[in-house]
Amino acid sequence: MLLEDEELFETAVGEIESGWNAATAFVNAVEQYAELFAGDATFEERLNDIRDLAKRVAASIAGISIGLKLPTEGRFVIVGEDFSPADTAQFTDAVVGVVTIQGGPTSHTAIICRSKSIPAVVSCSQAAELVDGMQVLVDPVGDRVVVGGQASDATRPISFIAKSQDPIIPVRANIGSLEDAIAAAASAAEGVGLFRTELLYLSAKTQPSRQAQAKSYSEILSAAPQGPIVVRTIDAGSDKPVPFLDMGHEENPALGVRGYRLINQHRDFILDQLASLELARVESGREVWVMAPMVATYSEAIEFAELARSAGDFKVGVMVETPSLVYEIPQLAGKLDFISVGTNDLSQYLFASDRMNPALGAMLNPWQPALIRALEQIAVNCADAKIYSGVCGESASDPAFAVVLAGMGFHSVSSSRSQVGAVRTALSAVTQDQAREVFEAALTGKSADEAKSAALKVLTAFSEN
Repeated sequence: MLLEDEELFETAVGEIESGWNAATAFVNAVEQYAELFAGDATFEERLNDIRDLAKRVAASIAGISIGLKLPTEGRFVIVGEDFSPADTAQFTDAVVGVVTIQGGPTSHTAIICRSKSIPAVVSCSQAAELVDGMQVLVDPVGDRVVVGGQASDATRPISFIAKSQDPIIPVRANIGSLEDAIAAAASAAEGVGLFRTELLYLSAKTQPSRQAQAKSYSEILSAAPQGPIVVRTIDAGSDKPVPFLDMGHEENPALGVRGYRLINQHRDFILDQLASLELARVESGREVWVMAPMVATYSEAIEFAELARSAGDFKVGVMVETPSLVYEIPQLAGKLDFISVGTNDLSQYLFASDRMNPALGAMLNPWQPALIRALEQIAVNCADAKIYSGVCGESASDPAFAVVLAGMGFHSVSSSRSQVGAVRTALSAVTQDQAREVFEAALTGKSADEAKSAALKVLTAFSEN
């Protein structure tokens, strides 16, 4: 589909007309395309895919073959820095395990391996020490690779058995498009916990009218699963540029003008977005909650709440992604209807670790004790302030960690649509008191591994009983 993209093709033609040869012209065109998505975790893994495509086009023009040569018989674990979509498409039945030095849970390798039921361990730095001929156990449940390991050594996954019809807290879905909304409606999701509106604008060269925005929103709201729909206003910035918003260049975009901070230069667009959402809410008849991303201060939270309430009949909240806002929650009692925690960015800022740096992946593990304690403080502060609290970050897509979040006292979680069923089952397999015990077990860990191990030990006991 990318090869057939007319805009990409026209850009490449323009590069040829500027004097570049065909191979370089296509690479240059892809780089211009890639700049639109640079810096955002949701799209960063896709950039490598797009650049790999350009490399393969250039190689094809030069008559060079760069494809993998994989065996078709036997049983092999393949190891590499990472694998592109073109590589993973060539995986044969002989590939029974995959190990990568880089990558993460949203990398193409991880996604494809899950879909093909191939055990995979990603971001394994010690994989560079593996050599041909070794027998290894690829243990994705234990997130480890064991040299000389046997199948009997594999970490046993927890088997959740629902003990009640409903989970102890609602499980909602994360969406970003009409397609996502339709797919989420086919799941057991109780509404939407995160509607990423910026995904509708990433290729828009001109600012859409209120009517055009309202039409898109109304279609998505109407198709979404029944229940509240939590809409995040545009989360764009220098790390996730939207073409019609002039956001300039920043050396450290994660710490720059992004999310609600756009209010200073692009107030009209945020007001238009809120007005469009109100039109869509009325037309669709759905219950809409709106929240602003990247809010760091009390005054920002109050300003957004006033703007949103004057624009429509919404429940109003903000995302807790900056550590500073954790301490402002008590002052926001009676000012906000809800908060939603974005654990991806909260981890990034809590540990001063760029979430796009593969060398710092361990810091972004949701089982890190400091993050668990920060999340507990958020849940406690919200309970004291009588503010509804939810979690919509990637951590909520982990069934076991979702139980920990429920044990802390969060009122709901929102997961990727593919994980809604698994998270619901986990939250239907325990009582609220048992979830609290799992959370308290996690608190005893002095490292991410210890916290996870302690929580899973208690959770396993409950699931077996």
